[in-house]
Amino acid sequence: MQSRCLIFVSCLLALPAVWGYFEGCDNTYTLQAGATYVESPYYPSNYPAGTSCRYKFTAPLDHSITIQCTINLPSNNGQCTTDNFWLDSEGDLLMRGAENFCGSGTFNRESLFTELTFAYISTSSSSGRFRCQLNVQPQGCNCGWSATARISNGQNAAANEYPSMAALKDITNNLPTFCGGTIVSHRHIITAAHCTLQISQITNIVAIVGTNNLQNPSSSIYYAQYALQQMLRHSQYQNEPNVVNDIAVLTTASNIKWTRGVGPICLPPVGTSSSFDYEGVDVIGWGTTYFAGPTASLLQKVNLMVARNADCQTDYNDYAVINSGQICTYDYLGQKRDSCQYDSGGPVIRRLSRQFLVGIISFGKTCAATSYAMGVNTRVTSYVSWIRQNIGYSNCAVSM
Repeated sequence: MQSRCLIFVSCLLALPAVWGYFEGCDNTYTLQAGATYVESPYYPSNYPAGTSCRYKFTAPLDHSITIQCTINLPSNNGQCTTDNFWLDSEGDLLMRGAENFCGSGTFNRESLFTELTFAYISTSSSSGRFRCQLNVQPQGCNCGWSATARISNGQNAAANEYPSMAALKDITNNLPTFCGGTIVSHRHIITAAHCTLQISQITNIVAIVGTNNLQNPSSSIYYAQYALQQMLRHSQYQNEPNVVNDIAVLTTASNIKWTRGVGPICLPPVGTSSSFDYEGVDVIGWGTTYFAGPTASLLQKVNLMVARNADCQTDYNDYAVINSGQICTYDYLGQKRDSCQYDSGGPVIRRLSRQFLVGIISFGKTCAATSYAMGVNTRVTSYVSWIRQNIGYSNCAVSM
């Protein structure tokens, strides 16, 4: 077979009809190390005309799946006609982002994370055949990705722009979220210590991930919800007379599954000396859009500048003492942009080739009621060793 005869396009399946195709031939496999072979029914003869089968594969945590398929399916003048072979590298059963193949040839793909799905659909009297080899391999360390390149006077974040963002919700009340958090490993979320003061029972708290829309979270295919089982507040946290060590680690009851829309942020390396003064950062959250106002249903983002601690202290002379474990953000455009109520615990993100967590939203002054507002955050570089120790060194360590 000649690979130049292979036809493939990225396309969308007709979603309402997908489930009905695979009754009686819907297969799921949990893969281990080594090669796995999957052949079409009756291979090397053709599969029966008018049949359809789907195959879902899952590799162990932090592994990926490579696949090589050789197919021979009908096509007509460079167009897929009656028979199609679909492959989704994210493992989506509805194959909403799947590639569509037909013709004759061989192709290779790799799963984006631990899951991969493929299917064939024959809709008439024609038929074809295929044979695929799958291999499981460890996946390299990865963090801080974004699927795309309103806080007070902010703007809506793009879909899946911040995969590490988590909304903390108490299931015993109707608030969509009471604080934000940031995923740093499969089992750990970083938030502000003062957020944990609102938690009377940790098993009442869930972390909502993979969505920007808290009113309709399932509008994102990456939406998931994880129960929490443990919280660890910094042992030297205090909020009077000044806020100190405003940081905590939350542990989920099960592993958080990585997808394009859910994943860990990167931590600055231990010993990072940069103060990030005058550098741009993103601040995100679902908090109120102005002081004592309504919370945002869509995740909001704003780009701010890191201010020198000395300048921040001048701004806060009548309110608080700014210490070396804090990092301040500044609305350099004077457009009343700032974090606000219920944004607490969420991330301050430095965007380089990856997204890095440099701050945790702590406190401010009436949510940018005046222009050129200054907000105060926990400085993550002061706590990287503490974080890593208390998450069992389970994060992905990368250079900045």
